[in-house]
Amino acid sequence: MRRSFSKKTGFIFAAAFLVLACLCAPVLAATADDQQTLDMFYEAKDLVVTSSRNPKTLSESAENITVITAADIEMMGAHTVTDVLNNVPGIQAETGSVGFFSGVSIQGADFFHILVLLDGVTLNFLGDGHADISAIPIQNIERIEIVKGPGSSSWGSALGGVINIVTKSPREGKKLGGAVSASVGERQTQDFRGEATGSVGRLGYYLYGGHLASDGFRPQTAVDESNLYAKLRWQLPERGSLLFTTAYNHGGRGDGDTTSLDFLAKNTYTYFFSTLSLNYPLNDRTDLDLSLRTTSRSTHDYAMTLSAGEPLPDIPSKETSLGGSAKLTWRGGLNSLAVGADFDHIDHTSDVNSLFLGNMATEVKVTSDKWGVFLDDTLKYGDVAISPGIRYDRMNQTGDFISPSLGIAWSLTEHIIFRAYGARGYGLPVLLPDQPQEKVFTLQAGVETTLVPYLWLKTTFFRNQLSDVGVFDPVIGTKIPEKQLKQGVEVEGRTVPLFNTALAAGYTFIEAKKWGSGETLPNIPSQIVKLGLQYDDRHSLKGALFGRYVWWNAAPDLSGKYSAVIWDLNLSKRILNINDTSLEIFFAAHNIFNGAQYDNVVNKNPRRWVEGGVRCSF
Repeated sequence: MRRSFSKKTGFIFAAAFLVLACLCAPVLAATADDQQTLDMFYEAKDLVVTSSRNPKTLSESAENITVITAADIEMMGAHTVTDVLNNVPGIQAETGSVGFFSGVSIQGADFFHILVLLDGVTLNFLGDGHADISAIPIQNIERIEIVKGPGSSSWGSALGGVINIVTKSPREGKKLGGAVSASVGERQTQDFRGEATGSVGRLGYYLYGGHLASDGFRPQTAVDESNLYAKLRWQLPERGSLLFTTAYNHGGRGDGDTTSLDFLAKNTYTYFFSTLSLNYPLNDRTDLDLSLRTTSRSTHDYAMTLSAGEPLPDIPSKETSLGGSAKLTWRGGLNSLAVGADFDHIDHTSDVNSLFLGNMATEVKVTSDKWGVFLDDTLKYGDVAISPGIRYDRMNQTGDFISPSLGIAWSLTEHIIFRAYGARGYGLPVLLPDQPQEKVFTLQAGVETTLVPYLWLKTTFFRNQLSDVGVFDPVIGTKIPEKQLKQGVEVEGRTVPLFNTALAAGYTFIEAKKWGSGETLPNIPSQIVKLGLQYDDRHSLKGALFGRYVWWNAAPDLSGKYSAVIWDLNLSKRILNINDTSLEIFFAAHNIFNGAQYDNVVNKNPRRWVEGGVRCSF
């Protein structure tokens, strides 16, 4: 009989990881070129905005934050945001096939509880609560900031974490630049991308277009989608700027191989959003930000039982929203303060199938107004940064909610930062009758250090106590509220490049159980391991090997397997470099050892497959 690892085992694993890293690091003998600082990993002076909506350095941030850059994304050979998140410690993403719909969890919090933002626009839709991360292209991304833990004091409904996607800005000092790339792989997989950027006078522009298609790597996971994106920035004569962005994504999923399943499922979708924002410095210390936004999502689900030849009810869904934000940022001698408000008007129409409403399709129409006001501050006293925050939200369907938070980041020495964070957060329920807001109280504490030569280490302990979590009861055909506890530890480590090679590893232990009874919650990964080996000769050759292992704690009907480590290999070689123009070829092998993490057909991960392509930058 399979026995899951205990909490004690998980903490022993984490402690062993730290001890081994500390023992191994001093024996490294680096060349002069390899003796770099760990700023490339730690990036203490880099500004982040996700934790408090007020730019501050990572060394002043109390939250557990991970930043993924455009260079990191290129090294991963990713196609969508799902592929990127799958290599981040503490995160588990389902990858059924290239571009196919997937869920994501952060430290045990599922994708209904994770807020996803793109250019400040919420991609979570009211009808189902989650964002379609597999439909988000990655070529136009400058960085991804991930807050692991509630972000409600800044953003509202963000019970389990925040994934903030920041897109590329127009290039300054050049009229035209950009890149084009094309890759092809097994099962008719294709990924074509093109981007152009530059500045002409006061106008800066960034334009992107892409197409992703595949026949899928397990039954009925075919994908065919196209996406467009544009960003225009106009510098005002005196000070400040106007910024316009728009994005369009249209595609379909499903069809493909039906030999292993008795049903045929299809899904089509169209996503659109647009923003118009003003950034205006009132003086040297005060900035005013105003923004308007509109979003639209239209989806259509269709299914048919093949043996019976009878179609199941179609499930159309349409949601539009119109909203805006206002924020005032003030920077004084000791503190940096952000105060603002958000408003969104949402219209939602959908057919909810028998899963929740008793064997019949029912049309749901909802018009909702939600608004919130927030205040976030960072007080700096010498080596200590204290970050209080509070937000008030109100929504006509669920009432009001107050989300306070308090964090501290203390630079004990030049090489050690201690962090502690406490917060209260909430998540909006999916549109079901009489469902309360889901709530969480979190406590986190950790240490980040570069004290060991050539090594960066970070450890975070977390405890999330949840209440009113909606759990589906098949007997009564609806969700019932439940209390849960999710706690554990996350450990990360990375080395300075040695002979152009760097190592990275992450381990996360999660104990998830019902509050009171202590019953283990199924289908929440209890242990996640992420491994990475990267090579960059800084001239023409790059390579990366990524591995991931997960102890699924899967329910018996999902037939989880627990012995496989999934490895992906990415290689690129620059073959031409003239002035600002470069040409490179790249190759990727996915799941190179053909590992399997599930036995059943529906959830089985893609087996080994390869692809290759060419990329030109100018």
